[in-house]
Amino acid sequence: MKKKIVFAFIIMVSVVSIYSSTHILYTTDGTKYEGNLVAFKYGLLHFNVYKFNKYRALRKFPLSKVWKIEFNAPKDVGIAYSFETESVYARLRRGKRLAKINLKGNTKWLNTGINIKANQSILFSVSGSIHINKRKQVFQDGELEVRWNKHKTLPVQSTGAVIAKIGENGKPFYVGSNKTPIRCNSKGKLFIGINDFNFNDNSGNFIVKIFY
Repeated sequence: MKKKIVFAFIIMVSVVSIYSSTHILYTTDGTKYEGNLVAFKYGLLHFNVYKFNKYRALRKFPLSKVWKIEFNAPKDVGIAYSFETESVYARLRRGKRLAKINLKGNTKWLNTGINIKANQSILFSVSGSIHINKRKQVFQDGELEVRWNKHKTLPVQSTGAVIAKIGENGKPFYVGSNKTPIRCNSKGKLFIGINDFNFNDNSGNFIVKIFY
């Protein structure tokens, strides 16, 4: 397994050398770093941290502490950098009401009390983390490796991911780290939950912001 991970990062570093772009590194404690991936050596990711329009420091991150890395193409290809994307989200949220809800990790479904109209657009922004067992911590997208399980609410989505539905008998849909507008086809109360099959050993909580 370790050889496969190392091989994957070798490929990523090769791609990075071709494109000069802004990358975003997320650590397992939820910290976010903007910058540029330089190399992967001896189990350490070498990452130039970006701040105030300059690369300020070369940081070394153990692979075990890295949750994920997002690669953005150069700006001339038309891909927005993260701070530009956030400004777009801010415009989309403008004029909407905001509800901030604590979603515990052992919750299958939670009634937010928000009434949604048919064809209404809602947006989510989720932070925090939970444990889906005593050893495994996940963020809003759930486990990195998707394991199919017919007993999960969404069998083909990651265990521990944030999900939602409209109405008690509504069709569940994936939320995770998606911040784009979601148009609701039906009306009813908005429910949010955790995509899991065993909630007895779950702990922690997500903070779910809902713009509606």
